[in-house]
Amino acid sequence: MTAAAPAPLDFYFDFLSPFGYFAASRVDALAARYGREVRWRAFYMRGIMQERLGQTRPFLEVPIKGDYYRHDVPRMARWFGLPLKSGGLANFISAHACRAFWVIHDHDPALAKRFAWEIFEWHHARATPPNTPEQVAQAAANVGWDVAHGDLALAVQQPAAKVRLRDETDAAAEAGVWGTPTFIVDGEVFWGADRLYLVEDWLRRGGW
Repeated sequence: MTAAAPAPLDFYFDFLSPFGYFAASRVDALAARYGREVRWRAFYMRGIMQERLGQTRPFLEVPIKGDYYRHDVPRMARWFGLPLKSGGLANFISAHACRAFWVIHDHDPALAKRFAWEIFEWHHARATPPNTPEQVAQAAANVGWDVAHGDLALAVQQPAAKVRLRDETDAAAEAGVWGTPTFIVDGEVFWGADRLYLVEDWLRRGGW
């Protein structure tokens, strides 16, 4: 009897987060070393913050925490070896990009990953927040989205795309996700790009 393939690792992210950008650069290679696939799962972090966590104050306005964030993000970028030229938290509403991810994913999950990385780079490495449907569609075209699959700029504004993102966000919350990035492997939840070393330890040991 052929042994069952190991369960995939779920990678939950919102494009807004630079920590999601950092994690996206390494998660697939890490999982592959242990024979695992990665399911990339975009969700809308602002929805969870407001509806699930009751947080309405802009993150950077929180005393001490905001100052730490401003110091930590460049430090983490250096550690991950990634360029950082952020478009800023307040300047990016990621809903269109997150909706587009799922539209693309339903056609081609591999292309959706390439699109996700393109969006991460637009915002976090080029300081060009892809806010509009047209910008999101251009990012998709850059990585191979064929207009024969449909008008992406139009698709992300349709009720179906909005409902899909809300459903994915609700599913993420139900799975225990409250921050971005989050990794779930074998039912174990890890939050934060700096937890990748714990994810690897889990994969290497096969649990604890």
